[in-house]
Amino acid sequence: MKDDFLDERIRAQDILLGALGFGEEASILSLEPTEDGYRGIGAWEDGEQFEFESEESLTDLERWAISILS
Repeated sequence: MKDDFLDERIRAQDILLGALGFGEEASILSLEPTEDGYRGIGAWEDGEQFEFESEESLTDLERWAISILS
């Protein structure tokens, strides 16, 4: 069994949400690339949802993360 930190999907979520200041206890429910970055809906472990958006130029790592989650 893989450890969570090795799972590509979890790593990708951590990269995208971490870049916006969200902690590891958040996960992505929906994600869409935008012209300048990405946006979507996330949820905390307790089920509370939130919206997120990055308008910064994408890094190579963020591009990889989006490709994993798309």
